[in-house]
Amino acid sequence: MSGLSEIHARIRQSIATLPRLDIALKKTPLEEARNLSRVLGGPRIFVKRDDLTGVALGGNKLRNLEFRLAHAMKDEPDTVIVGLDLQSNSARQTVGACNKLGLRTILVLEGRRPDTIQGNLLVDYLLGAEVHFAADVTQQRAMLDRLAADVRAGGGRPHILNDNPMFDIASAVAYLEVTLEIVEQLDELGRAPACLYMSSSGKGQAGMILAQKLLDLRFAMHGVTATDEFHIPSRTATIANETSAAIGLGVTVDEKDVVNFDDFVGEGYGIPSEAGNEAVRLFARTEGIILDPIYTGKAAAGLVAHVREGRFANDDVVVFVHTGGTPAIFTWNELWL
Repeated sequence: MSGLSEIHARIRQSIATLPRLDIALKKTPLEEARNLSRVLGGPRIFVKRDDLTGVALGGNKLRNLEFRLAHAMKDEPDTVIVGLDLQSNSARQTVGACNKLGLRTILVLEGRRPDTIQGNLLVDYLLGAEVHFAADVTQQRAMLDRLAADVRAGGGRPHILNDNPMFDIASAVAYLEVTLEIVEQLDELGRAPACLYMSSSGKGQAGMILAQKLLDLRFAMHGVTATDEFHIPSRTATIANETSAAIGLGVTVDEKDVVNFDDFVGEGYGIPSEAGNEAVRLFARTEGIILDPIYTGKAAAGLVAHVREGRFANDDVVVFVHTGGTPAIFTWNELWL
């Protein structure tokens, strides 16, 4: 590991060139899922528990918020305003992170206020966010600008997080670092990864592909998308190259380097799928690990399908990166009864 340790140190030095706050719990556990492996009759499966990053029930967004909010703090805001989806994991984690920084948070969520407040939205209210609802993205954008103007008129200093230039790069850098953690945790066990799985729309996966390029290890990186909104290979490569340039990594990523599966989306973004729901139950009933039916459940469905297809040898090490999203199980409560 001595040679790898030097490479890891250089990568961390590059990451350290970016302004950063200390918000998330890092070096999250890597847990072997022995029961899941036995039930599937497949490889050794490990779960990187990035659902345990701490604030506001944890999740992957806390890691990138360390960089995004550090950039925002240059303007000394007292209020962060952000527009996201109605049941956004990012919204929940943003409010929690802002609470730690002593900042007020205003959310503008796309969708109608539901009759029953559940899931991430319930946690948003518990955390004390000021919540507004927008019918569509056009109205959402107008509301962001109006609310920022209202804060300024009242003598406040708003920062609209949607306009933060660190959004993509912060996610990639965060999961470049996560990949280093995974490799180091497995090395302590005398193992190396054969394949990593992660729910991905391109940002975090970009960082993991950068790690593939930089580390002297031959592991596969399999992203599983929960949306058909983007062309993931081109998006991932673009974000990876922007990130490489931003922190001086000196590597280039091409679309052909990106492996991302779009056949587990189901009926569409934000809609649970049969395969995803089965994976949620499987993780829960074999390992006591709670996924969500929107992101991690669908990513886990990809892993489960590929193991069942016999893509891995029994002694391969496959790592599933659990990016959080647990509150969604309460929004979709009838699925589990």
